[in-house]
This record gives sequence, C-alpha cells and structure tokens, in this order.
Amino acid sequence: MNPILIITVLGATPISLQEVRQLSRSNIPQRLSELSAAIAGQQTRISVSAILPQANFAADASRTFLSAAKVRLSPVLIDPTNNVYDQPVQSIIAYDRNNFDASVSISQLLLDGGRWWNQIAQSGAAEDAARGQAVDQQFASEFEGVRRFYVLVTAQKTLEVLIANEKRSAHQVEVANALYEAARSSKNDAVQAEINLGNDQISTVTQYSALASAQSDLATWIAHNGAEDLIAVEPAELEGDPLTAPTLENSLQLARDNRPLLKALSSQVRAADLGVSVARAGYWPSLQAQLSYLRQGNTGNPFFTDRHLNNSFAMGLALRWNLFSGMATDAQVRSAMYNRSTAQLNLEQSTHDVEADVRRTLRSLESSLRATRFARANLRAANYGSTLAQDRFKAGAGSTLEVRDAQLKLAQAELTLIQNRVNVEVARANLERAIGTYLKAY
Repeated sequence: MNPILIITVLGATPISLQEVRQLSRSNIPQRLSELSAAIAGQQTRISVSAILPQANFAADASRTFLSAAKVRLSPVLIDPTNNVYDQPVQSIIAYDRNNFDASVSISQLLLDGGRWWNQIAQSGAAEDAARGQAVDQQFASEFEGVRRFYVLVTAQKTLEVLIANEKRSAHQVEVANALYEAARSSKNDAVQAEINLGNDQISTVTQYSALASAQSDLATWIAHNGAEDLIAVEPAELEGDPLTAPTLENSLQLARDNRPLLKALSSQVRAADLGVSVARAGYWPSLQAQLSYLRQGNTGNPFFTDRHLNNSFAMGLALRWNLFSGMATDAQVRSAMYNRSTAQLNLEQSTHDVEADVRRTLRSLESSLRATRFARANLRAANYGSTLAQDRFKAGAGSTLEVRDAQLKLAQAELTLIQNRVNVEVARANLERAIGTYLKAY
C-alpha cells in the first residue's frame, strides 16, 4: 500500500476478505433468519406432542357457607283424590361444609384420521424450508459483505492512484519551472502545470470522503462500530490473473442441485401437500384412550389421613366423529389444495428466476474478464505514452498539455484496470450466491 495512505489510515483496523465473509455469515439479518428457522423447529416439537400421552393434575380445596332460609318446595300439593292443599313453608338450617378433591387424568390419542402424523411431517417440511431460507440468506449476506469489502478496496486503490498522479503532477511543476528558468519553455507551461497539480490535489482530498463512506458501509454490515476505521487487506487474487468462468450448463446444474432457495421452496411444496392430508383428516373420527383417578371428600379426615377411602378410578375409550361441520372441512381441504398449487407455482417461478440469475451473473463475470484483459493492454500503452510525453517535454519538443493528457490517460487506465479487476471478483461472488455453492476451481 502507498506510504501516504498508510499514514492516512494510521490506527485503522485491518480486515481480510475471509474475515468479512465469516462476519457476514453471522450479522444481524442472518441471525434473524436463523431465529425464524429455530421457531419452525419448535413447531415440529409442538406437532410431535400430539402423539404423546397428555397428563393433567387438578386439586381444589373450598368451604361452602349457607345461611338459614325458608323455601316452599312447591306452591300446592295434589293428593290422589285430587284435593289441593297448600305446601307448608320448609325451613333450611344454616350450615358450612368443606370440599376437597384431587384428580389425575391421562389421555392417549390413538387415531384421528391421519391428522397427527401428517402434521408432524408437515412441520418437519416447514422446518426444512425455513432452514433452507436461512442458508440462502447466508449466501446473500456473505455476498453483500464481499461487495462492500471490494468497494473499500476500490476506494483505497483509487486513492493510491490519485496520490501517485498528484506526485507526477508535482514533478511536472518542478520540470516546467526548471525549463522556464532555463528559457527552454514558456511561463504558460509552468502555470498550466500548477493548475493541473491543484486539480489533482482536489481529486485526492475528495477521494478521502469516498474512502470514509466505504469504511462505514462495511463496518455496519459486519456488525462493527459504524465509527470504526477499517482498512481492507487486499486479497492475493487481485495480483494475478483471474480464474476463468465456468460454463453456463455447469452453473445451471450446480444451481439446481445446490441453491438453498430451491430446496426451501421444494420443502414448502411438500409441506403444502401434507397440509391437504391434514385437512382431509377432518372427515374421519378420532379415538382416545382415557384413564382418570379422583379423590374427593368434604372433611380433612379421611381425605388427608386415610388413602384407602374416597377414591375412584375410571378408564375407557372416547370416540368423536364430526359427521357434518357445515361444509367447513370441505372448505379447509379446498384451501389446502389451493395452497399446494400456490407453492408449486412459486417453485416453478423461482426456478426460472434462479436460472435467469445464474445466466445474468455468469455473463457479467465473462464480460468483466474480457474487460480486464483490455484494461491491462491499455495500461501498458498508457505507461508508454506517459513516458514518451515526459521525454518529449524535457527535450523541448512537447508541451505541458501533452504531458497532462498522457498523465490523465495513465491515471484513467490504472483506475479502469482496478475497477474491472474488482468487478471480476464481485461477479464471481455473485455467481456463487446465485448457484448456492463456492467456486473453488473450474
């Protein structure tokens, strides 16, 4: 890295591409998607609970108070000879009474038309879909981290180019002044060189702002302090020639086999299909085995003192069959079938979208690779042109305008190569996201 740039970012935290990838896999958006998958996992446990025994315990202790009262049991009394007599008023003596009871009941679902096992399978498929979406989000989060990392790399290398161009302009001012003092050049050449230097200094200062913006964008994405100064450690891949691109056929096949989104949507189709079976269970009866124990009494003795008294046990089977639900079951079945069709259409559309995404990102990678080759050739030509213009100016055969034009072409060629070389790596990372796997070699 340029020494001046090192001084500028003194105290900044260096960060590598691998670190950015790792931190992006656990940033806040990714953690939220993992929480959604964890919630889906708990829903599977809830579905399994339906086939496990259900045990309940209840206990009550109360005291009833009744005040004295007078009541007529019936307004009149008719005897067998049809004589009518007034019923005398009856008196009820006040009393109070304790009530103690404790019960344990156990029930086990035996049959419910296939609802419970289909619900378990449906919850499992929904959990698989949520986890697939979490993995797909991981690839998306990682790609965004890679993209922001390379934006920072571009900002750093652009600053290096601008600083180098500023140095060339400063050197041109010295040469122009020396030639003017030796009467070998006009004062206008010296003035133009100073103006060019000022413009280059403005460009350099402005680039520091772009660098700060790129640092903040990367820091917030990887859950670092937004005010932290980061410095990207340039990957070794940028130094050599980039790897070639895979074929479209291989990329499409990798996407069909590995893209987590497609796997998640396939699980959603399976869950929707099982939802139809769950809904159809409403047509069938349910059968439960029940076992209960009740202990009841109105005094503490023998309720609390003699466990052999006041006990009752019951066991049996309970059959429930909703013979007509007002067409609700039929409507639920039809809704489940519509949900299955919707899930299938979403899978088909997403498959087309993924294929288009793979093709688009692959063509972008191929274009960036070709553009990088052209940019390297342009840089070689621009270096030669800059050297030639400097030599002509020193020999008095050229002008500051020619030197300036050559310098600008050189700086532009350097920036173009940097941008296209970075574009290759960003496009490669985007292709990895699209196919759902890492491209190690072709």
